[in-house]
Amino acid sequence: MTSIDLGAAPAFEGIRQRRRWRIVLALGCFAGLATLLAVGVGPLDTVALDIIGWALHVPLGEPLTELQQSVIVDIRLPRVVMALLAGIGLAISGCLMQSLFRNPLADPGLIGVSSGAALAAAVTIVLAEHLPIWFLHLGPFALPVAAAIGSLLATLAILRLADLAGGETTLVLLLAGIGIGVLAEVGVGFLIFISNEQELRDLTFWRMGSLAGNGWAQAAIVAIPVAVIVLFAWRIATALNALSLGDDVAGHLGIDVVHLQRGIVITVAAAIGAIVAFSGMIGFLGLVAPHLARLLVGQDHRWLVPASALIGCVIMTFGDLVTRIAVAPAELPIGLVTGALGCPVFLFLLVRQMRYGTT
Repeated sequence: MTSIDLGAAPAFEGIRQRRRWRIVLALGCFAGLATLLAVGVGPLDTVALDIIGWALHVPLGEPLTELQQSVIVDIRLPRVVMALLAGIGLAISGCLMQSLFRNPLADPGLIGVSSGAALAAAVTIVLAEHLPIWFLHLGPFALPVAAAIGSLLATLAILRLADLAGGETTLVLLLAGIGIGVLAEVGVGFLIFISNEQELRDLTFWRMGSLAGNGWAQAAIVAIPVAVIVLFAWRIATALNALSLGDDVAGHLGIDVVHLQRGIVITVAAAIGAIVAFSGMIGFLGLVAPHLARLLVGQDHRWLVPASALIGCVIMTFGDLVTRIAVAPAELPIGLVTGALGCPVFLFLLVRQMRYGTT
């Protein structure tokens, strides 16, 4: 159960606001630094000053060669943009889920959307020869399209089950999501059981996540639902503060709780579906990013949402950079790296918070 301090003295509130501004600005600087490093570091080394000069059309360093420009524009930049979008989408989705269920352990996977996408992807990988020919003609987009359809069907099933149960209360949505998620994982387990060695390998690597192979087209598709969830979360930040006090309190404050819950579920499902479709399963980030943000800026969603998004950007961008250089020329799954990067920081801040009562 979360709580909001509504009675802070004006002087203390002013100090806290300035501290939050400094934290958000620092996170923004970290995100910018991570982005610059991700663009500049790779098998074809480039100097950050050269990249900045090239981008600003200012002679700050050595001019980039045509090969360097092509690598940056066609390969690294779209991949970095995809990492930023995935980080923002996963972090804000986790923030909304934790606010909706008033549980800091909630994440986007809790409502079964990710499992629905995984089941559809597993069907595409293992049962490809039984799928319609037109679907297979989608080529490299077949797997992302299937994952998006899977997440959409899972969301519709959750909302339908909530209607049949008599109302979209937080508890009903949670239980329906858990049920759909378990059912989808059973299907994935069965497909893993009947898959051959190559299918099992493809499915395993997809579930661990990767940003490889994404270009401007994929980034543009993912940008739409991510932009929607950013605007939606920003708009309902005050309502989320009220919702964290309980459904009844939010209702007494004039908030349409059912409408708000439905909006959260749909926007999270759309964002997670698009991200999972093009990057696979990236766990942990949706759980840990809001946690870290909450430890840094507190419970107020007007600060929690942007702080979560910036932390998601930093973790995903650094994580993708590590996947590319740690075991080059091979790549590590992004899900492993984001967990390894975010978990120690999370545990450090958690212990510090519990021990000293401050961050």
